[in-house]
Amino acid sequence: MEVTKPNPAPLAGNGAAKPIAEDEMRSIIERLEATRDIFRENRELKSVLFRRESETKELRARNAELEEIMRKFAPILQNAATTMGLAAKNETRDRTGTDN
Repeated sequence: MEVTKPNPAPLAGNGAAKPIAEDEMRSIIERLEATRDIFRENRELKSVLFRRESETKELRARNAELEEIMRKFAPILQNAATTMGLAAKNETRDRTGTDN
């Protein structure tokens, strides 16, 4: 079985190239420059987005670590706060000499 390449289609309908006016050429170049700028900005935005996604992943991981630490220490902190509250209440009671 032999593979054959298709013949390329002619660029113009009649095969003859038509000259481009200077204004048309300038317009085409301006559009190409605008397209190049858009692609450059797109690359820059993708780069920024990639960095932000990486930062977000790192922050989520750190947040999970901090949540785990808080889960471990929450009971201790609650006990300390309760103890401090009771101590303050007893101190106030001792100063005033009343039983509230």
